[in-house]
Amino acid sequence: MKTAEVADVAYEYDDGLYLNLTNRCPTACTFCVKKQWSWRYRGWDLKLSGEPSAAAVSEVAVSRLSRRPFRELVFCGYGESTYRLPELVEISRRVRREYPELPIRLNTIGLGDMIWKCDISPDLARAVDAVSVSLNTADPAQWKRLHRPAAEFREEGFAAALRFTARCAARGLHVTVTAVDLPGVDLWAVTDLALKLGAEFRVRPRLENSVPDIAP
Repeated sequence: MKTAEVADVAYEYDDGLYLNLTNRCPTACTFCVKKQWSWRYRGWDLKLSGEPSAAAVSEVAVSRLSRRPFRELVFCGYGESTYRLPELVEISRRVRREYPELPIRLNTIGLGDMIWKCDISPDLARAVDAVSVSLNTADPAQWKRLHRPAAEFREEGFAAALRFTARCAARGLHVTVTAVDLPGVDLWAVTDLALKLGAEFRVRPRLENSVPDIAP
């Protein structure tokens, strides 16, 4: 049985190297496939038995990067990476020492400021080049229905995600707001909101439960 130190803390997709830091998440999104796919993705097992150390993830990342070129490094798994902000920063620092030209991105639900009860954009600006925020709607009531946030994030979560997005953009990060193509979601409204926040917009296809062929 795998331990956190030898689990699939890194996985590959479409010329990107993805780092899986945690399975903790502040939301239980209706469109998330981690349970339907048994925490697996394209042969990778993303179900951690414990959270890996920054040193362990750094070693795996640097080892993988030494084998072949990757287009980017992405903090993304079946969990919210900003729960482990200090580790994310430490890993990024190690990778940048050895691969200074490699772009680094964070995929997030946008609740990092609420998790840490402060503005984390200064830390992210030192650690990553780009941030992708899974917002999925411009309607706060629909945000609650789609994301099913934990109680402590329910009332302020949508507004917090908007502030987080704007703060990251103001720091000069390349910010993209994304939305899964779901029935009832006004994608034009999300596009308009993203632009007002200083971000770009991208539609993500809805994942099929049966064939895990798109990156989470």
